[in-house]
Amino acid sequence: MIQIGKILKQVPIFRMLGKDSINFIVERLKFKTFNADETICKIGDPGDEMYIIISGKVKICIYGEDGKTEQVVATLTSGDYFGEMALLTGETRSASVIAVEPSETFVLHKNDFDVILERFPSISLSMGKIVSQRLRETLKKASQLPAKGEKIEAAQSGPAGHLKDVPLVDLISFCESNSLTGSMTITNDGQEGKFEFESGQLQSVVLGDKRDDQALDEMLNWPDGYFQIKVRPLTLKKVQDETEEKSEQPKRILIVNNSLVVRKVVERAFRGLGYAVQTAQNIGESMKIMEKEKPDIIISDIKLPDGSGLDFLGKVREQADVAFIFITDNGIRPDFDEKLKEAGRAELTKSHEVSEIVKLVENMI
Repeated sequence: MIQIGKILKQVPIFRMLGKDSINFIVERLKFKTFNADETICKIGDPGDEMYIIISGKVKICIYGEDGKTEQVVATLTSGDYFGEMALLTGETRSASVIAVEPSETFVLHKNDFDVILERFPSISLSMGKIVSQRLRETLKKASQLPAKGEKIEAAQSGPAGHLKDVPLVDLISFCESNSLTGSMTITNDGQEGKFEFESGQLQSVVLGDKRDDQALDEMLNWPDGYFQIKVRPLTLKKVQDETEEKSEQPKRILIVNNSLVVRKVVERAFRGLGYAVQTAQNIGESMKIMEKEKPDIIISDIKLPDGSGLDFLGKVREQADVAFIFITDNGIRPDFDEKLKEAGRAELTKSHEVSEIVKLVENMI
């Protein structure tokens, strides 16, 4: 199941962030739709947004000298993202992006990205690493780390050396570019930090009781330290884990709202994220659906044609302990807060933003 938090963790600049940090970013995403053949951004536009595709398909295009001959250099679908380099460099768009079919996206604007950058300085270092790495690729140069033999010991278990000779950012880049499955430890003044990699993907960063971005931020400020990279033998465990993940049944969501537009927008967003979704326009339809299959979460309006949201919650809870999310605004919240606390496993949204609903759902799953 594709979830927005997992998608963000795939973006290199966010890969080292923990769950709380990812949630902080999710809160700043905006929901935006595009029609088929609609231009999302074009060459020369300001690079002030990155996009995460919820559903649909887009094409990345460049054009010949005549400005008309189109060349499609990539096609992206649900779970893919683009525009992150624009946030990093501030440069204008180097390609045009056009929706091939109706598409929904989450958008992160540069203003929000700057807030994130200020709160999580480790992203700044990741940015520098990615930009320099892409520059090296452009110049057709592979990572030069192994060639710096005078600065790296030939330890039996793997490369080793000192941070004063090889910056930590370059070490992480080396492990990623060489598809490392194993660990990298760094010791300094009695402290030991540990990086875990799986096929070049950074899985975790630990320093004492600190994890991920906090641990990384502290180690990036170390003037020196001894590092050692250890390669772990390949096993079938990863293949087994992937098989188990693929066989996992998607979480079920029931969307209940009298508005067809609201139902469709929320339904498409969650289907694009891999959830199994059903919809109903009132309590009666919902209870019939529940006779066949119990949802994991119900997303409901507070006022329904045949009763209130609290009436609906009461009827459902007589059958099963299903989590609820009520779509509302601050004007109605005081009337519901106390009763929802008594009911348990029920939340109110602060707005009608789909990104907020997604965040609440993922926190409940």
